[in-house]
Amino acid sequence: MKKILISLIITLFAVSANAQRITTNGLVILETGSISQHNTPDIYVGFTYSAFQAAYIANITLTKPGAGAAAIYAEFQIRYTKTQIDAYTGTGTGDTAKIQNAMLQAVKATLLALNPAITFTIV
Repeated sequence: MKKILISLIITLFAVSANAQRITTNGLVILETGSISQHNTPDIYVGFTYSAFQAAYIANITLTKPGAGAAAIYAEFQIRYTKTQIDAYTGTGTGDTAKIQNAMLQAVKATLLALNPAITFTIV
């Protein structure tokens, strides 16, 4: 329950702050071999850093296009090493915007590998 509440708070903050998100143009899966598909979701990405695990955890929330937190399809997590995130050059003003953008790029690349026929766009 605590995990769901934290994810909801992150999503609400992302939506209210007009945060960057990833848009799509087709049916998206989140795991190899999954039968669960989500039609053209907006993808919001929050993240945490675990010093203990030396890893970034992307907290992904898929919503109905344009609906934000009002219509959540699914929530998912992907773990990335520091090296994986360092492979991306984040853009934006300030360190926080740059790391957020690098995380969005990492999630986009992961989802594109799983869904090669879909266009993912960071907006």
